[in-house]
Amino acid sequence: MESEDYLHALETTGRILLFTPILVSIMLFIGGIPDMESFAGPGAFFANGLMMSAGFFMLVYTAVLQFRQGFKKAR
Repeated sequence: MESEDYLHALETTGRILLFTPILVSIMLFIGGIPDMESFAGPGAFFANGLMMSAGFFMLVYTAVLQFRQGFKKAR
């Protein structure tokens, strides 16, 4: 597997992890679920925060790797 494919896969996974909780929350808000407390308990917010932070740090890691790869090619 080439490193560019690996970086692209990491970037895609990071975006999925970052935006999935946001999209699910928007769909629940638009759908007007009457019993929101079953979906929005403290455990759900904690899990969403972990998922989003994992996606964010995966994107940062991918950006650093892409920068280092571009810096090595420039030499």
